[in-house]
Amino acid sequence: MSNVLQRTIFETSRASEYLDAKELQAQTGQSLSDFAAVVLKELVDNALDAAETARIQPEISIECDLVGADICISVTDNGIGLTPAVVESTLNFATRTSDKAAYRSPTRGLQGNALKTIIGIPAALGSEEPVVIEACGIRHTIRAWLDPAGEPRIDHRQAFSHRTEG
Repeated sequence: MSNVLQRTIFETSRASEYLDAKELQAQTGQSLSDFAAVVLKELVDNALDAAETARIQPEISIECDLVGADICISVTDNGIGLTPAVVESTLNFATRTSDKAAYRSPTRGLQGNALKTIIGIPAALGSEEPVVIEACGIRHTIRAWLDPAGEPRIDHRQAFSHRTEG
């Protein structure tokens, strides 16, 4: 009888990387205490990109509020908005979703998966508050979390919105 150690190979999904605080710190290069700044920067980058894509001068509005222990950040712009297909694709945490796969600006879009990060940061910080995206006449209310097995779970609800732009 041999006393050879039998190794078991485990595979884990990398999808949870967007919902785990340590993994998000590695992706963003920022500490937990700076995650609000990460979210704000990425939302403003997306707003600037939307205006650039539409070839219009950007009009960006930023609101930040402290609600209990949560920081609520709202960024609106005059871009065309995220289509439902882009939002849906973003919620597939097993894939990369980016319009900059082949292009990176030295000051914007370095992460490439910023929207996934924005959706994941509240969960990584323990918040149960959803991320809300309003664009193209649809209000997307999205809450993401990791189940006990470490797999991402998404609650994505859609409703009518008067907001048709970015």
